[in-house]
Amino acid sequence: MPEDAQRQIGMFLRRKRENLAPEIAGFSRTARARTPGLRREDVAAMAGISTVWYSKIERGKADGISREALLSLARALRLDETERQYLMTLARMEMIPVRDPCMHVNRDTLRLLGRLDPLPAILINDYFDILAANRAYEAMCGLRFEALPEADRNYVGLILTNPVWRRFLEVEDEAVQESRLARIVGMLRGVNAARPGDRVLTARIERFRTMSPAFARCWDSEAVARPEELHFSFTHAVLGRIVLRKQIWQNFNGETSGRLNVYHPLDEDGFARLASVTGVPTTT
Repeated sequence: MPEDAQRQIGMFLRRKRENLAPEIAGFSRTARARTPGLRREDVAAMAGISTVWYSKIERGKADGISREALLSLARALRLDETERQYLMTLARMEMIPVRDPCMHVNRDTLRLLGRLDPLPAILINDYFDILAANRAYEAMCGLRFEALPEADRNYVGLILTNPVWRRFLEVEDEAVQESRLARIVGMLRGVNAARPGDRVLTARIERFRTMSPAFARCWDSEAVARPEELHFSFTHAVLGRIVLRKQIWQNFNGETSGRLNVYHPLDEDGFARLASVTGVPTTT
């Protein structure tokens, strides 16, 4: 196993151990006040491995660890399915087929985006670059992406630098910004695990860390996440506050991939309001 992967596994397990309350695992907090979360010996005992071996794993010396041991540690640390998948991906034991991130959009895709109006839709890649958006989405966020320098068309970078984008996402203060970043950073961490040695992704992450202490804190938290179809609140540039349900379509084109996010109103009145902005008939 590559040394970098061993190091990442150790950091991830340590963070999960420190964040797991002893009471949840059935231990008393008595005499543990100076130790955040569980002790190494607690985790080792629950996973059925020696404390010495577990300590080596946390120090980034996990070469030779078995699949069974990792799964036992995942259970001991109460990892959810996304976190377990992340751990096994780092260890190269469960690899999801990886395609290169889509970097360009063809005419057919642009035509499809246009047909989705008045439903706001945006196409992004694994780097969170914004590849294209339809008229409804640009009307909603108040930006024309083609007018931005190509290097600035990134979902994360816009959160850190663009006041129009921050207003659209309702990033009202630093606490909200960190909350927004935490989820996105969790998804980037999963991408990073599946794409070892990706220089473009590494450069993006380091750039964002340098730009934003909040991004750096989120990255150092070792949290992982995956894209979810949830309800999101936005400040529409024309309509004001609006709540939409996100639907995710994964697009594969040969050896590249992108993710199409389509946003649906919660009722017909919401659909009519969106249509009024783009001029698309409500019967479409």
